[in-house]
Amino acid sequence: MNFTIDKASPKEREDILNVLRPWNMHRIPSAEAEEIDFNCFFVAKISDKIVGVAGYKIISKDIGTTRSLAVYPELQGSGIGEALQDRRLQAMYELGIKKVLTESDRFEIILWYKKKYGYSEIGKQKKLSNHGLSSVDHYAVLELDLEKYMQNKNAHKKSITTYINANDPHPLSPYQPLIINAALSGVIPTKIATKYVPISTDEIVQDAMNVYDAGARIVHLHARDKHGEAVSSARYYEQIITAIRRERPHLICCATTSGRGGQSFEERSEVLHLSAAAKPDMASLTLGSMNFLSGASVNTIDTIQALAMLMQEKSIKPELEVFDAGMINIIKYLERNNIISGNKYVNILLGNINTAAATIGDLAHIYKSLPENSVWAAAGLGVFQLPMNMAAIVAGGNVRVGLEDNIYYDASKSLLATNTMLVERVVRISHELGREIATPEYTRKLLEIF
Repeated sequence: MNFTIDKASPKEREDILNVLRPWNMHRIPSAEAEEIDFNCFFVAKISDKIVGVAGYKIISKDIGTTRSLAVYPELQGSGIGEALQDRRLQAMYELGIKKVLTESDRFEIILWYKKKYGYSEIGKQKKLSNHGLSSVDHYAVLELDLEKYMQNKNAHKKSITTYINANDPHPLSPYQPLIINAALSGVIPTKIATKYVPISTDEIVQDAMNVYDAGARIVHLHARDKHGEAVSSARYYEQIITAIRRERPHLICCATTSGRGGQSFEERSEVLHLSAAAKPDMASLTLGSMNFLSGASVNTIDTIQALAMLMQEKSIKPELEVFDAGMINIIKYLERNNIISGNKYVNILLGNINTAAATIGDLAHIYKSLPENSVWAAAGLGVFQLPMNMAAIVAGGNVRVGLEDNIYYDASKSLLATNTMLVERVVRISHELGREIATPEYTRKLLEIF
């Protein structure tokens, strides 16, 4: 919520009283409240409308007292009251005040002063008129050691934020901008299934440009030959990556080293030997063998290690593909043997018939089991794509989206999607949830790709 805190002016007196009125604090002047001293009074505004007020009074050289903190009831919890309190405490501190007295007749407000600012209750004061709560005949008198508070407030607020982020994080606000990884084609979708799957080099490059412009920062690449068959030959990737680099130099290119199709290690690793403008920034590393409906993906531990070692040698960041909780053990095995290091990028792919299901429980169990310094993204296969993308956004992860995992836009499978449509939907949902999309510079820095 956007608001400003300004010094009050005499012409705003009636607006100030309107804010105080819901709390029965508007009888000014009265036996309980002196006339407003506009030199010591602040107002909070939203779009030039006064929505909160707070003042103070200097009693002596060392002692000040607060006056008339109020915010419209519908704006409680917005942070406006805390901002007004901070402003007047700062003003008194700059005047040399060491102790601040505050009076309140509301139980929840007394607790707020004690919890947020460290006030102590030092006594009670009999009311002189019907000001505030009519059911309470006295004020609690609170005292704040202002010097101590001002010296420790930053460390105190930082410790609270650190604790919340570690133990009770807000679904979105503590988390980083969303990184979108677009898996453009894979090895399964064909032009018979969908005319939108990019097959040729030109189509793949154009789709990469389109998804980058829509908000994707990583493209997961599979090459096809002129017949539309998946190929591992480096010469195809050289054409694709070089063209992408020429058109969208900041887009991160991730080449597959997939185990589907029974390729040898030499075939799977051929793309890792590309150099200069054709060198991939990242390469996929599937962390175990599994069955798909279309066949098996075979990834022995020796093959996984050999691919990871070659990626390390070539300074190519692994895109760690996790389909089941047990695959996390391989991440830890590789890390403790110094085969991978730094910030790890992990794709969690859920919904395959032979691996972890696309449920909130499975997603939570897997991402919470990842080692430190893991940057994770979630993908759902088929109809599970959108639910898992949304779950990842809310949980603070990132997303993988694209025609490799799902060729349809809707759950009823009535509308074929394009890669751009799928990326644009994720961007829209993320923005509506209040989460920003990562910039290319941010993504490269986080993933340590330079």
